Amino acid sequence: MRKLLIITFLLSSIRLTAQDIMPPALPWDGKSQSLIVDKSNTWVTPFELSDGLESPTYEETKAWLERLAQSWDKMEMISTGKSEQGRDIHLIIVSADGEFSSEELSTSKKPLIFIQAGIHAGEIDGKDAGMMLLRDMAFRDKKDLLDAANILFIPILNVDGHERRSEYGRVNQRGPKEMGWRTNAQNLNLNRDFTKLETAGVQTVAKIINTYDPDLYIDVHVTDGADYQYDITYGFVETGGYSPAISEWLSTAFKPEVDQALQGMGHIPGPLLFAANGEDFSAGNVAFSFSPRFSHTYGDIRHMASILIENHSLKPFKQRVLGTYVFLEQAIRTLGTHFESLQKAVEEDQDQPKESILVKYKFRDTPADSMKFLGVASTKVTSEITGADYIRWEGKPIEQLVPSILMDEPESSVPVPKAYWISAEWTEVIAKIKAHGIAVEELAEAKEIRLEYSKLSEYTMGNQPYEGEMRIRSFEKEEEYRAVQMPAGSIRMATDQALGELVVILAEPESVDSFFQWGYFNSVLSQTEYMERYIMEPLIAKMLTEDASLKAEFEAKKTAEPDFAKNPRAIYQWFYAKTPYFDQNWKVIPVGREW
Repeated sequence: MRKLLIITFLLSSIRLTAQDIMPPALPWDGKSQSLIVDKSNTWVTPFELSDGLESPTYEETKAWLERLAQSWDKMEMISTGKSEQGRDIHLIIVSADGEFSSEELSTSKKPLIFIQAGIHAGEIDGKDAGMMLLRDMAFRDKKDLLDAANILFIPILNVDGHERRSEYGRVNQRGPKEMGWRTNAQNLNLNRDFTKLETAGVQTVAKIINTYDPDLYIDVHVTDGADYQYDITYGFVETGGYSPAISEWLSTAFKPEVDQALQGMGHIPGPLLFAANGEDFSAGNVAFSFSPRFSHTYGDIRHMASILIENHSLKPFKQRVLGTYVFLEQAIRTLGTHFESLQKAVEEDQDQPKESILVKYKFRDTPADSMKFLGVASTKVTSEITGADYIRWEGKPIEQLVPSILMDEPESSVPVPKAYWISAEWTEVIAKIKAHGIAVEELAEAKEIRLEYSKLSEYTMGNQPYEGEMRIRSFEKEEEYRAVQMPAGSIRMATDQALGELVVILAEPESVDSFFQWGYFNSVLSQTEYMERYIMEPLIAKMLTEDASLKAEFEAKKTAEPDFAKNPRAIYQWFYAKTPYFDQNWKVIPVGREW
């Protein structure tokens, strides 16, 4: 109790906020400020009422949106899932003809855009921008947007994290005054969950994608990291992905129009930015190859145009929200204008041959051409506290050329079988596969089939949990064929389907987002039957007497491996593995390949 009182006293007496220790802010007076309505307006948002400093609570957001839905016949608000703590995850549906069913929207000739905010609940810009945009579509000058596209909007995905709100949510982010928490109530990061589907939030997203089949998916975040002039940065899988035609559409049809709209309203759009040295951009900007556990790469492997927005955390909340509004408005317009060409790109990517699938990328040997970078001046300072150097941002705009370091070089690929099989006992994995919307054939009765399996010869585990799982860090394997009896309830996943690439990514051990590497098959790593020495001694003697080739193999191994020859336990294990008593399923990854 005494320690708690002391900590409480220190917090209440010091009252540090992020604003006290932030780098200097760059001045901004963008045209997008004209989007803000007067505080006397019936439909003013809580964000606008607070002069762009605050974001409403979950209940305040819900009440405002419910009132809008009751007053506007083009909008419906539904609960599309429940959080771990029992809160509703709300979905806003906007349709010009008042048709809100998934059947109508998924088959409509009009494009469908899916906008998701608050996956990291402290990064909430998309919620407030979306509320303003919906208001203006209903009652002001943006009604024509309904002619361009139908809209799905999740204002808060991580609803539990959203309500873990305080002034101390994100120390490196300039507002709102109170912000939510990055992870959910179980401390899981939703934007690492798109392949394993552990969280209620991402399970809900997968359900929406499967049910409504959106054409464009936008996930709104706020960055952390270094300082620079760009306020709205965003990206998509440009190279090294699974949907090259969609990537080309995003690069040539989408990006130029969105960038022009942002610039015209006083914002500075830029690419996703990650300092190569972790501090400033003197060593270059890194364009990572994200795996499908992330939202936009998951969309890419599903052949759905997908964008990750990362507003700059050091820019004021007001500036970020208004920039997000401009982005979303133009995204809707551009989708409507170029929908036919996007449809053709999707068809082209879906029709790609699947003889082999890339499962891992590496950095190029040499950087790509340098990029013109709108940076902020900085100084390297030696800390009087630690003695180490750190970067101090000075709040002065500069221009520089920085290397562009791309991680899009193919490193490893796998051949694609006709199908994968998973036995009925792996119920959790099968449930996840179905939740992804992957087409499966489920056995109604037992069936014997010959399949190829991977058997581990060596492996190492991660030394601590990652996103709640004990992952496989490295391994070596060999392939073997075996006849197996598949019980009723087992599934077959054909690779010749719309989500064939995703099937491979989840099934193949080499994939960093496979169920194997995520640790869902860790139980096969435990050896559960053994032999005592008093049994092994006479058995080994009998084996050596009756099998001359085995004896020769044993003598050769002792000669070649002196440590083995001195290790009785290793010798017993070596012989035990050659008997029919040995567990034939030990270290066999339970995903069978049908060729």
